[in-house]
Amino acid sequence: MKDIPALVRRVGTFSGLFGAVLIFLGGIITKGGTNILSYIGAVLAAVAWLLGVYFSLRKGSWGWIGLLTVTALFAVVAAGFSGTITGTVSLVNSFIPLAYMGFAACLSSQSDIVERSTIATLGIIALLTIIISGTFAGGGGIGSTTDSAVYQLNLQMYAIAGFLFAIAWVLAIISTLRIKAWGWFLTSLLLFGIGALMYGLFGPTGEDLRQGRLQRAARRAAGVR
Repeated sequence: MKDIPALVRRVGTFSGLFGAVLIFLGGIITKGGTNILSYIGAVLAAVAWLLGVYFSLRKGSWGWIGLLTVTALFAVVAAGFSGTITGTVSLVNSFIPLAYMGFAACLSSQSDIVERSTIATLGIIALLTIIISGTFAGGGGIGSTTDSAVYQLNLQMYAIAGFLFAIAWVLAIISTLRIKAWGWFLTSLLLFGIGALMYGLFGPTGEDLRQGRLQRAARRAAGVR
């Protein structure tokens, strides 16, 4: 029985990952449209998001609840914008953001959303989205520079990556301000997205900075520079 929550968490994590992959593959295969892979991916994305909400409530993290809610609102707005422009609602805009945030929420054991691990996770997802989408959908797809539907799919993926980078950017700024890591604060502030990713991967924790200050104070007290 004790293993059930861990099992369900893994279900949510893999649902988010595979959901996003299947939706993107469906878009590539159908040249910007949808197929059975897309719909399976959408179901998995919804499962990941709902399980993300469940685990966030379970650990009492209103920060994660807020992120999941903002992501759902982004998905609704993006889907509405896409429907207005193209006349059809894209599963990419509607469900890949849910898949990504559900994946991150189920993967994280932290209740505080400004922890470095959360920032790193969102930044890595955004960066991989740009790389993979640019490779397979940039310019209309591999071997093609004329397929506007696939190119539109690439733009949608880039918009989703930008959304994740924006969240990571805000979280990194809050985190560095809170622990008074001024160098990393400037890095995160000035290098949108990438600075947040660097902080999430390589930045100090509050405890690291506290220990560093104590060591410097001890050296000064001992007359050692």
